[in-house]
Amino acid sequence: MSSYHSQEQALAQLPKPSAAEMSHSAALIDVIVDKIQRAGGVIPFSDYMDYLLYAPGLGYYSAGLSKFGETGDFVTAPEVSALFGRTLARQCQRLFDQGCQARVLEFGAGSGKLCEQILTSLEGPIDYYILELSADLRERQQACLRQNLDFESFDRISWLDRLPNNFSGVVLANEVLDAMPVSLVRKSERWRELGVGFDGERFCWKDYACAGDAIEAIQAIEAECGVLPSDYQTEVNLNYAPWLKALGEHCHQVAVLLIDYGYERALYYHPERHRGTLLCHYHHRAHDDALVLPGLQDVTASVDFDAVADAAIAADFEIEGLTTQAQFLLQNGLLEDNYSAISGDTIAEIGIAQQIKTLTLPSEMGERFKVLALSKNLELDLPAFASRR
Repeated sequence: MSSYHSQEQALAQLPKPSAAEMSHSAALIDVIVDKIQRAGGVIPFSDYMDYLLYAPGLGYYSAGLSKFGETGDFVTAPEVSALFGRTLARQCQRLFDQGCQARVLEFGAGSGKLCEQILTSLEGPIDYYILELSADLRERQQACLRQNLDFESFDRISWLDRLPNNFSGVVLANEVLDAMPVSLVRKSERWRELGVGFDGERFCWKDYACAGDAIEAIQAIEAECGVLPSDYQTEVNLNYAPWLKALGEHCHQVAVLLIDYGYERALYYHPERHRGTLLCHYHHRAHDDALVLPGLQDVTASVDFDAVADAAIAADFEIEGLTTQAQFLLQNGLLEDNYSAISGDTIAEIGIAQQIKTLTLPSEMGERFKVLALSKNLELDLPAFASRR
């Protein structure tokens, strides 16, 4: 558990926030402290993480802070290279050719770059829907796409604040699952769920409960994967099931592509992964202390893809397969015709080669990121997933 010393260590290794950032963080701290006091001195970490990321006007994803790219806190695949979106568009087109309706629903579109890359790469016009709850991110996406797309393509984009009814088409979620609030659990003599309190100066770890859904979930995982050692801390995500249930209830015929970093369950809950996967990003620096810089840093946890698959089956989806990002991109033509437009331009060719390495090498994004494909009421042939079924 974090102490004042470890918090000071974390802060010492990070860039110093500006006065405006500190003022913003202080406002969010006041909100969370009030929640803690009203709850009797402690709230579950899942609630704390939800406030950090999504508190209206103050949470990391709700406020006007730069998040993506070189000026933000982290880089996603669409910011790494336009090849990512172009290759994903090729998979979308193959799905359309197999009878999937030519519509796309993207969850949490980030900077808008993925939408831009897909719309400029597809063979024909499609309707594109972005479900974005952050008003700030929605404005940024609209500005980016209005500038970079032709009028006809931009006019086919619709921003939503709730799931559409009876949707048919392709559903995309790139780095969405990792931003769902998780429950933290820790094993000493028995499992306990961790919570967050406030000691008058700083947030601090406190035991929250020794029973409940999070405890039942980790006990079931332990029964399946084997007994985990004492002093083991990890996460369980209880939000996959309601999210997929809601998606399933609002969809008719869909192909769903979930792209994120994570593990299959046996590796996620490996005895040697004894401090879990919780990770924070601030100005391209990664660390594991979620109690510092509230509202100024991203807080994520890796995805348990077996848990997502179980939740998908319970929501009446079919599992089409799980594969690595490298396998998915290469099987969908990442190396095809990407050099033709720059043939003879050595500097450009080197740049493209580096982008491909970042997207596919095991030491970069290639193995750590995976793609889970789901379907509902469709018969699909997805060669990129054949080797991992």
